[in-house]
Amino acid sequence: METIVFTFEETGEDVEFAILSSLEYDEETYLLAVEKEELELDDMTAYVLKAISLDGEDVIYEIVDDDDELLPVSEKLMDLVEDIDIDM
Repeated sequence: METIVFTFEETGEDVEFAILSSLEYDEETYLLAVEKEELELDDMTAYVLKAISLDGEDVIYEIVDDDDELLPVSEKLMDLVEDIDIDM
């Protein structure tokens, strides 16, 4: 399973995320990710991350928290991983 390291701006903490699914939607790239440590847990918290291109090569990800963007994207991502029970 592919992973990425995400740095939380507020704390500076680096967390390794496992990528459960990815989606191209409305000309943007989104990832459905969980903390790698939570993969074996019965109760996982998922994050929807949006790819932001810096210079055409480097990409950073930001957590999507705008409900108007989050709801349709999360529904499509969850459809791709129906067999996993995730709290959003």
